[in-house]
Amino acid sequence: MDQRRKAPVTRRQRAAVLAVTALFLLAALAACWQLIKEKPVAAREEPPAEAPAREPTDAGEPADAGAEDPPPPVEEIDHWTRREDCFVFLVAASDQSSGNADAIMAVRYDAAARTVGVVSIPRDTLIDPASIPARYPKINAAYHGGVDCLKETVSQLLGVPIDYYFTVETEGFVALVDAVGGVDFDIPVHMSYDDPHQGLSIHFEPGLRHLDGQEALAVCRLRTNQDGTVAYPDYDIGRTRTQQAMLKTVAAKALSQPLKLSTYVDIFLEHCDTDLSAGNLLWLAESAIGMDLEEDVSTATLPGDGEVTYGGVSYCYGLYEEEVLALVNDLLNPYVEERTADDLDIFSAE
Repeated sequence: MDQRRKAPVTRRQRAAVLAVTALFLLAALAACWQLIKEKPVAAREEPPAEAPAREPTDAGEPADAGAEDPPPPVEEIDHWTRREDCFVFLVAASDQSSGNADAIMAVRYDAAARTVGVVSIPRDTLIDPASIPARYPKINAAYHGGVDCLKETVSQLLGVPIDYYFTVETEGFVALVDAVGGVDFDIPVHMSYDDPHQGLSIHFEPGLRHLDGQEALAVCRLRTNQDGTVAYPDYDIGRTRTQQAMLKTVAAKALSQPLKLSTYVDIFLEHCDTDLSAGNLLWLAESAIGMDLEEDVSTATLPGDGEVTYGGVSYCYGLYEEEVLALVNDLLNPYVEERTADDLDIFSAE
């Protein structure tokens, strides 16, 4: 892993990074929304009407750390009206053994409405294999073309712009869970899986259990059992539900320990990457202070059929167009106008 230059980080910048860590680090497999639940700060000056364009910067290199500008959205289309201070992010975590994306989420943050929509995109979602360099019909393979390829694929699929990205290493999730002292989690199903090649040994029974970082990651990763039993009848969708529940549990535990702020920041800087500048991160964080994790954050998974076969590849996840469109307009659309079926690019096996 590349060594990043860590510039000095002020207390306010640390608060910014923590908030964004909370919002995105957990929600991708861990990555989730970890908001700073402190008493509201005094009203600050309104951000500039038009934020200056910025070159993408490493989150660990706050070259313009004093600035508190909203991130500029991607280029607009003339006949679409963008909601003010409304942004869409890609959050992704990779499967390090294969190079595929192990978790993919689209996140809309509406700073004006103070709401967050998190939509999980099943890793087996069916796409046109000709649209990505890997020539494979599942969306997780788009990550082989880099994060920009995955951004474009998700944007085309859902008919919404992806303004910025956060990528997360699985080690960051493990480190975060360990930093908060582990979590008490209600394991939903019997789990039995071993893979010596990946160093996996996942054996849990349903019920409440205290988990450390590696155990929490193992619970999030399991999709199928090897002992003849079925873990999740709906395969990756069931695993996604478990991931979302785990993320909320870890977020709540982290928020209850604000004195570990500097530790959270170090985890973010070491294990996460983003094309947002430090000033953008600070603006996003301050705009989110006081939000309620339960009331203001909505989560969902793209609806579809996980038993589709295409081109000899089984267990592809074929999306239900009408239901996906409704979900996009409800949780992801950053425009005043509603998206239509023509805006989506859902590939069919038929």
